[in-house]
Formats: sequence, C-alpha cells, structure tokens
Amino acid sequence: MRHAMRLVIAPLSAVLAAAALVLVAPRAAHAQAGSGPAAAKPDSAHPTVRVRLIGVFDEQSGDPIENADIRDMISGFTVRTTKTGTAALFLMDTTGTVLTIKKLGYHQAIAAITTAYTDTTPITTTLLRMGESLAPVIIAGDRAIRLGKNDTISTLLKNGFYERREMGAAPRTAFVSGDKLQGLMLATDARFFGRGICESNVYIDGMRIAAPHRTGRFLNEGIDQLVQPSDIAGIETYTFGEMPENVAHTVDGAGSMDGSTGAGLAANSVLSAAGTLAGTGCVSLIWLRN
Repeated sequence: MRHAMRLVIAPLSAVLAAAALVLVAPRAAHAQAGSGPAAAKPDSAHPTVRVRLIGVFDEQSGDPIENADIRDMISGFTVRTTKTGTAALFLMDTTGTVLTIKKLGYHQAIAAITTAYTDTTPITTTLLRMGESLAPVIIAGDRAIRLGKNDTISTLLKNGFYERREMGAAPRTAFVSGDKLQGLMLATDARFFGRGICESNVYIDGMRIAAPHRTGRFLNEGIDQLVQPSDIAGIETYTFGEMPENVAHTVDGAGSMDGSTGAGLAANSVLSAAGTLAGTGCVSLIWLRN
C-alpha cells in the first residue's frame, strides 16, 4: 500500500491555485450542460459519498504516524490516522481536492489529489520531522529524483555523479561513493564495493592521469601511489557503451551545468573521458573531496 502513490509537497498558494482551476472549469461546464431541456440526469450508479484509504508514514524511518490530522480543504472534513498510520478519507466531489497533513513535531504536507470515480488507489504520503533536512533533489527535464540521505557530498553533486548513477546506462555497481572507502588502505579496494578502477584510462577531478606502472612487488603501486581512500569523494567506472551522452543536469540548489561554471567544466571532462573509451574499453572518473 505504501508504494501505491506518493504525494508531492508544494507551496500552499500554488496548490490552491491549481485546485481552483480544476474545480471551477468542470463545474461551469456542468452548469451549462444542465440548463437545457435535454440535460442529462446524474448517474445513480455512482455513490454520492465515497471512501478513500490514506496512509501517513515517517520520511526517515518509514514508521506509521499515529494521530496525524488530514483535512480536506475543499469540504472541510478532517480525519485522524490510527496506530497503523491509516485513515478513511470521505470524498464528496469528483473534481479534485487539496489535502493538508499535520502532526506535531513534523513539517506540514500539502497536496492536490484527483477524486474521480475511477480514482480508488490508496494514497500514501510521508512527513519529515522538524529539524531534519530533505535529501537533495535532481531535476532533469520533467523528472525529479530524490537522493538518499547520505548522497550529500557537494563535489559529487556539482559534478553530476549522482545523476549519472540514477539515470545513466551504467549499473549502480559502476559507482562507488567515498563513504564506503573510509578505513581502507588502498583506493583500488573500491573493487570490493563495485567495479575495479580502470587504471589504463583514469581521470582525477576531470584531468586524465597516467597511473604509475605496477611491478607486482608492492601493494602501494599504480593509482594507489596517487590517491588515498580518505581523499576520494566518489569513483565511477564505465565500459564501452555505458558512458552517458547527455551530461547536462540541474541539481536542486546548485544550478545547471554550462561551460562557464565549475559544473560545466566537469561536464566537459566527462565528454572528454567518453572520447577515450574506444581505444581503452573502460574509463574511471575519480572525484576528490575538497
């Protein structure tokens, strides 16, 4: 039930304006249609009052939230969630409505929902505790992806690491974040968490680097002579055909990539790395912590 539908939190003014457009137009059309002598009678097969199930859960823990107040701002009807975080919401209109979800100690959520006779899927939403911050949001075209609570490294956000991980052609094993490398002795131990580093074709902070030759006599050879695990913010390793063609992106709070910004320079380095794949078969991009 919890994955049936996700409510979108939005400013109250914007939600009310959208709801007003949804409500006014259908009702005006209904009034015109009902003014003539051949006006259609209401469909008695559909009930006047319907019940829709709604669930409210904690954003971080996923636990159900008891005693959350859910108010239909159009009808004024209010319900309160039970111990299971659920409540039965009575709907008396088919033209859409706006809900507010409140609970002491949580940020309020506001959402517009559709209420047609065919809208029977249970609704699921989450509330964020006061004092907690939302995870970053990636916006690409008409898609918005919320990242995990640990996906907050500014270097990786700026350089598009998370977006390529979430929306690119490469599998998630191609991406290793630096938090997994803490406590390790060698950068090449990243292979235990995903793919090994392509030392024959490696970029560090956008610059192609020739890794020292390995003799096999020492552990600290190759790329391990240049970077320490504690210095790494993230590693992404691609094989032929996986490199993203379009690296332009927008990260919430960071702006969009263009050639005049640091993010734009990172995008150019990714394109440069893509051009080296044909002769090497793989490429690794290593991003260092600032």
